[in-house]
Amino acid sequence: MEHQSSVALVVGVTGMTDARVLAQQHVWAAVTKKAKNEAFNCTNGDVFSWRSMWKLLSEVFDVEFVELDEKDEFDIVELMSDKGEIWDLIVEKYGLHKTKMKEIACYEALVPVVRFEFQHVSSMNKKE
Repeated sequence: MEHQSSVALVVGVTGMTDARVLAQQHVWAAVTKKAKNEAFNCTNGDVFSWRSMWKLLSEVFDVEFVELDEKDEFDIVELMSDKGEIWDLIVEKYGLHKTKMKEIACYEALVPVVRFEFQHVSSMNKKE
């Protein structure tokens, strides 16, 4: 499994948010007067490195892990554009909720995220 990321992002840590925590914060922000017209980070404090994540995904899906080569050019949008049928097979094989890849993935949004040149960990201080 080959990945395209900046060295800072692959080696450093990135914040992660559980979808349930994110949903709770959206509800809180929608019904709380003090939250009106405000932007908030949402994280439950978990961090990970993309290097670890790619290795784990490689093991789960039984594919070879390939270390980051900064010189390689890689277009995730182009790569994933014809992978909908593969996703359908994964959904079936692992008994996942039946979704279409285009319904749950936006690879255009992933491009700038994986190219951050800094570690990305958010703070929940504003919500407090």
